[in-house]
Amino acid sequence: MTPFSLILVLSIVFLPFTSHAEDLDKGPLELITAKEAAAPDLPSSESYFEISRDGDEGPIIELNAPQIGTTAKSPLTIDVTFVQNKGKDIDLSTFKAEYLKFITIDLTSRIKPYVTKDGIHTKDTKLPSGTHTIRFTIGDKSGAITKRVFTVEVL
Repeated sequence: MTPFSLILVLSIVFLPFTSHAEDLDKGPLELITAKEAAAPDLPSSESYFEISRDGDEGPIIELNAPQIGTTAKSPLTIDVTFVQNKGKDIDLSTFKAEYLKFITIDLTSRIKPYVTKDGIHTKDTKLPSGTHTIRFTIGDKSGAITKRVFTVEVL
C-alpha cells in the first residue's frame, strides 16, 4: 500500500469522527483573565487615538448585548451583529478582537470559534469585575475595514 493510499483510507475511516466548530459544545469562554484585567490601563483618552481608513464603507458593527450603559454580571452573553455595507461580503479573515490596555492584548484566537459572517454570539462569557474596553475589527471583500470600541462594566 502506498503512503497516499494509506492516507486516503485513514481519512475515509476517521472522517465520521471529526466535527466542525459549529457542532461543538464550546462551553464557557474566559475572554479576559484576572491577570490581564490587572494589567495597566491605557493612558487617558487625550493621548490615545487611532488612524484608520476614512469613510463608512466597511461593515457595520452593532452591539446587541451586553447593553451599552448598563452594568453586566459575569458570566454574560456577547451578541454582536455584522451587517454588510452596500452589499459587500464580509471577510472573516480580517476579524480581530483586542483588549485595550497599555499593551494591547489580542483576544482573537479565544473568540474566533464564536464568530460568523453574521457576528459574534457567546453565552457564559467570563469576565473579571471591572471596566473592560474591547475593540472589534472586521472588513469586507473590497478591503474596507471597520473598527468599533466597546466598554463594558462588570460587577
